[in-house]
Amino acid sequence: MKGRHLLVICLLALFVPVLAQKSEKAAVVAVAQEQGVTISLKNKNLQLVNVKVGDKIQILNILGVRVLEKKADSTTVDIALELPQGYYIIKVGSTARKISLK
Repeated sequence: MKGRHLLVICLLALFVPVLAQKSEKAAVVAVAQEQGVTISLKNKNLQLVNVKVGDKIQILNILGVRVLEKKADSTTVDIALELPQGYYIIKVGSTARKISLK
C-alpha cells in the first residue's frame, strides 16, 4: 500500500514540470494571435493597423458584394469610407470583421 502511494507521488513529481511547460506554450500562442490586424472605425474613417504590406483589403456589403478593394502599401492604412449607411464586412488577409456605418 505504501509502495503504491510512493509510486503515485513519484509519477506526479515527474509530470508536474511537463504540465507547466505546456501552459507556457499556450500563453505564447495567445500573444501571437493578439498581434494580428486591428480594425477601427471613427465616423467614416477606417483605420487598419498591423497589416502586411501587399495584403488585399476588401470591403463587402452585407450581401457579400465587393464595394471596395485595394492592396496595403504600408502596415497602417487609413481609408475614408464614402459608403451609405449599413453593415459591411472588412477582410484583410485572413482576418474578417463586420462594421456598421451610421
